[in-house]
Amino acid sequence: MIPLIIIFGLGSRQKQVGEGQFFCPRCGTQRRYIQKQANRYFTVFFLPVVPLGKIGDFVECQTCHAAFETTVLNFKAPPPPPPSLAQLLNTAKERLERGTPIEYILRDMTAAGLDRDIAHSTVTNFVKDGRKTCSSCGLSYHPVAKTCQGCGKLLS
Repeated sequence: MIPLIIIFGLGSRQKQVGEGQFFCPRCGTQRRYIQKQANRYFTVFFLPVVPLGKIGDFVECQTCHAAFETTVLNFKAPPPPPPSLAQLLNTAKERLERGTPIEYILRDMTAAGLDRDIAHSTVTNFVKDGRKTCSSCGLSYHPVAKTCQGCGKLLS
């Protein structure tokens, strides 16, 4: 007589129930995720036969493959650090030409610690005498700016 061996036990299976973008705490940046649901099964010869119930849902980062509770989807990414004064000075001309109001540039420079008079003379060097002013909201711009960022009106 040949002995009959039956291998049985418990196992789990996962199925995808959602996906999207989230702030991954492990990566420290926005990443793609897949939300999965895990279910427990009674297995015979390692094949799931009888479902025994839901274990739970979790979120898996598709970059680092770390698993998190679904509450991680409620986390907001931390705000980026404010630009340094050197970055502001190095990008001021480009930002002015892209249509950032002069007042915003001055605000950012003084918030980063630059003296207001020095910030004003720096911006004046970039703009020269060709400053445009929005007739609707009063914000001022570099001569190449086309549209007011404050109210959306065309600059003349």
